[in-house]
Amino acid sequence: MFRFRSLIFLLLTVYSFSLVYSEGTSPNEIRFRIAKNNVPFKTETNPYYLSHILESRIFQVLKLDFSPEEIVTLVNFILTHASKENPNQIVIPGYEKNLELVIGFRYIEKAGDTLFLVVTNYNIETESIDTSDLQKQLATICQVKSNRFVYSEDLNSEKKIAEYKESGNLLSLANHYLMDEDPNNDSLVNPILESILADENRNELEKFFAFLTKGQLALIQKNLNLAEEIKSKSLLRIQKIKPEDKEKAEFILKLYSKELEWMKIFENKETDPLKT
Repeated sequence: MFRFRSLIFLLLTVYSFSLVYSEGTSPNEIRFRIAKNNVPFKTETNPYYLSHILESRIFQVLKLDFSPEEIVTLVNFILTHASKENPNQIVIPGYEKNLELVIGFRYIEKAGDTLFLVVTNYNIETESIDTSDLQKQLATICQVKSNRFVYSEDLNSEKKIAEYKESGNLLSLANHYLMDEDPNNDSLVNPILESILADENRNELEKFFAFLTKGQLALIQKNLNLAEEIKSKSLLRIQKIKPEDKEKAEFILKLYSKELEWMKIFENKETDPLKT
């Protein structure tokens, strides 16, 4: 087993690549590097989870506003080529002056679990391309389980569940059940959200987040008609929110709308595999 520092080094080091190609439709040039003699590790997964993690944990930090089509291309590249043996890379040339941004990824095995590691050459402290301190690189790690990628801090935790229940933090409780590794917990989400929406003591911003979380559940379940309906109704709900809270609501609605669009593309590719 590699140490974490060694894994970061391997993910960012350019070895011999059998293929480098570009995605030419992006405002940012996107290049894909596939390791020589790459052996992909195939996993069946709901693409929502990996897309959501990459967008919220990596791309937003890097201020990369990829289109839904680009998100689908990036996620499909990762799911097609990610390997346990070799790191593969997504590269953005000229991300910082003449420096390229490198996003390396691979699977690793630890204590019988399959983990997925994403590491960049972006230093979160200096906010620049900088690999002088490998512990400061923007990175994320997920567990791959039950048809989903689960962010490490979202893994099911009885301690967190108890704390959320005791404090009455129902929105965090619903999010925990929704994003953890146990699909059986998904059925617990909607009743919690409905209780938030029916509670007259909850503020409109919390209710708005709860309503969009219902949409998030619909996206995960690939009920895109319901997800679209929730988006439309959210445009009316947002008018009830206090002016000082509207910016937060608009940000989350924008992210939700983007997620809806990329799930439509994923679903279209599944139903019509001849489309590219």
